[in-house]
Amino acid sequence: MVKTSEEMKNAVEEFIKITNINYEDQTEKVREKSEIIEWQFRVGVNVIVSKNRNRTDRIHINVNMRFPPEDSKLLEIKNPSFSRAIMEISEICTICGVGHQWIKDKERVIGLAIFSHVDESILDRVSFHNAWDKVSRVSAHIQKILRSNFSGFSSKTNSSEETTDKSMYG
Repeated sequence: MVKTSEEMKNAVEEFIKITNINYEDQTEKVREKSEIIEWQFRVGVNVIVSKNRNRTDRIHINVNMRFPPEDSKLLEIKNPSFSRAIMEISEICTICGVGHQWIKDKERVIGLAIFSHVDESILDRVSFHNAWDKVSRVSAHIQKILRSNFSGFSSKTNSSEETTDKSMYG
């Protein structure tokens, strides 16, 4: 049975409440800035669960990692360590079936977004939490890849044990 946007939002909010992780309904804030987002929750520090107006059939789960300036300096394509990290990150995302996109400010890499979605036709607690866990595990693994490729890479990205190192069932 097809779910309406409001039914999906209510279901997702219930799935988030089960985790006891702090969350905020950012729908009104986001609507002021963008007509693309229909509704959005910010969960913990860096997880966004949202529904885009142009996709009536799915919700999106997104982890945004922002890098401090001292780390961003290392993330240059001419740096062989960064090229190696890019390949490893692409491989893990492909294997795990999640998307990723480097976040840039002009030519400087300032972050990385890891994302997945859940189709409305299978949107239930288990499918939602499975997608969340997959995105979270990949995000944590990517941080390990970055730290292993850059000896001076800090772990000060805005990831938080509260969101990326914690299963939805924890």
